[in-house]
Amino acid sequence: EREKLYQAREILSKNMETPPSIAELSRLIGLNDFKLKKNFKELFGFPVYKYLQNERLIKAHELLSSKDLTIQEAAWSVGYESLSSFSNAFIKKYGFRPSEVKS
Repeated sequence: EREKLYQAREILSKNMETPPSIAELSRLIGLNDFKLKKNFKELFGFPVYKYLQNERLIKAHELLSSKDLTIQEAAWSVGYESLSSFSNAFIKKYGFRPSEVKS
């Protein structure tokens, strides 16, 4: 079962832009929704979508620091459609604006 949870984490990491729903993810790894949500949080310390959001923000931070991308491009490349929700989540996680990474 633990292996299935690692598999779920891998699927999320590879599909940040268009992650599967909980139901799809459950089906892909062969665990029911309840077990996936409960055991994922126990193993990784975050609920499934909190984990995904955290990974997206880490990746966006890397992209902003190392590549010549606009904030919009970095947000899109990790699956955010709304620049304001990206900026709000980024500020909540890092304590500063995405534009401050670029400067």
